[in-house]
Amino acid sequence: MDFKVKDLPEVAIIGKQGFCSEGNNIVKQIWEDANSHFGEVSSLALKESDGSLTGVWGAMSDQSMAFLPWTNNFSTGYYLAGVQVAPDAKAPEGWTKWILPPRKYLVVEVQMEEYAKTFSEVLNTILPQNKLKLCGAACDFTDPKSGKNKLFFPVQ
Repeated sequence: MDFKVKDLPEVAIIGKQGFCSEGNNIVKQIWEDANSHFGEVSSLALKESDGSLTGVWGAMSDQSMAFLPWTNNFSTGYYLAGVQVAPDAKAPEGWTKWILPPRKYLVVEVQMEEYAKTFSEVLNTILPQNKLKLCGAACDFTDPKSGKNKLFFPVQ
């Protein structure tokens, strides 16, 4: 599996937030809510010079909102489906803003039908083989230009 390790500065995201738990993974519904109301935040989205969005994020955090990994075998925590914005952007009513801290990430491309397999392989094989330790909640990222999906794993 190909991967890169890269440093990212803080990332600000405005999106729709929900709480997932074992047996109640509502990520799909959160995305449906965010996508159906995207017009409310589209003017806040960071854009590239060609006008395309900078990034679409599915950010995760533990229950304490410390951006630690989800608990209960990665089944329980908060999820934010949103778009990358400037750090000083204000979330409209009904939306939530998160600022992910600057971190080093292991980044791997993922096909959505292989999501669980890729997630598990990174945690159980790639990280240990490369002497890396997960130090925060993983995030989903979609590059609007290419349409490619990536997983970002905070590592140390």
